[in-house]
Amino acid sequence: MKKQRNVFALVIDDDHDQAELIKEVLAPEGYYVLTADNAEEGLNLSEHYHPFVIITDFGMPDMDGAELVERLRTNGTSDIPVVLVTAYPPEYVEQRLDFNYLPDMIIPKPVDFDLLVKAVRDFYQNGWRPDLPLQNQPHDCLAGASLT
Repeated sequence: MKKQRNVFALVIDDDHDQAELIKEVLAPEGYYVLTADNAEEGLNLSEHYHPFVIITDFGMPDMDGAELVERLRTNGTSDIPVVLVTAYPPEYVEQRLDFNYLPDMIIPKPVDFDLLVKAVRDFYQNGWRPDLPLQNQPHDCLAGASLT
């Protein structure tokens, strides 16, 4: 039986201020937002609550974004879109990511909140289409971000 997707987003970031800022940007759009201050807590929340989207930082002390995305893709939450937010250079992020386990979108810091809100809105309104995985289209997850 397929899990029912809930009507909230999950933000995973060890920087409490950044997580709260993202929450404050999404709340006026009508989204409920859960926050986790580390990757393990985020994994637990994603498995328990099954949010419609996960927004996570790349650089966290306990587990980087590449490992987190891989674990999300292999633990029963693979149908949840993942937006990776990072201050790291695109080349470093690409080297760290396993192209079998890509995020759905990468947004560089400082975060373009208009782009983030649009992405979250699209994921909420249109849902996730697992028949069109980015894993078959390397580097497309970088297309929405201004990386230069």
